[in-house]
Amino acid sequence: MGHISTVYGSIKGIPKYGDIGLALRRKNKAVIESLPIDDSQWPWIDRGMFLVQDPESTKMYRDQVIVFGASYKEVEMEWEEWLKKFESILKQLYWMSVTIHLETELIGNFTYEWDYDDRLLDSFATDDPGPTSLWSFSGGPRKFY
Repeated sequence: MGHISTVYGSIKGIPKYGDIGLALRRKNKAVIESLPIDDSQWPWIDRGMFLVQDPESTKMYRDQVIVFGASYKEVEMEWEEWLKKFESILKQLYWMSVTIHLETELIGNFTYEWDYDDRLLDSFATDDPGPTSLWSFSGGPRKFY
């Protein structure tokens, strides 16, 4: 029998910039929908972990928020690899900030945060911005063992 680890958090999309904001929300949803239904490579990250509101929804005020969460058996043993997989998804999305909470029975609780690099803000207002590629990272350790 193992120990449970719970990972959950949110990805806050870029603020609405007219038609481009809607296009970027659609792109974010498409990226999440392209994730595998069943990731066979441990530590797994798959589509079922994420919830993305319909980009066309009028219920979003300004920011698209993508929420995610999953429970694992001792994911902290492979936490560095999990973060690498997660960041490979972030490199495909358009976002302003990301927060992850890692709660473990073995080593305690940790919070991780990513913030986009301010140098990207002007590019978000262009007709064809690239995904968020520069960020700062803070929080708990990237590797426990």
